[in-house]
Amino acid sequence: MGLFSRFFAKDVKEESGDIPPEVLPLRNDLCWCGSGLKYKKCHIESDQVFLEKQRIKELASKKACSPTFG
Repeated sequence: MGLFSRFFAKDVKEESGDIPPEVLPLRNDLCWCGSGLKYKKCHIESDQVFLEKQRIKELASKKACSPTFG
C-alpha cells in the first residue's frame, strides 16, 4: 500500500465511524451504541474528539465568512 493510499484509507475509515446522537448520555448511563457498557468506558473519548472536530469546522466556517476589513 502506497503512502497516499494510506492517508486516503485513513480518512475514509474515520468518516465511516458512528455519529453520536444529539443528546449524549451521562457518564454512568449505558452507552448509546447498545454495547451494554457504561458510556465512560465505551464512547466518551471518541465522542469528545468528534464534537471537537465539529466545533473547529464551525469556527473555521464562521471565520471564512467574516469580513476581512473592519
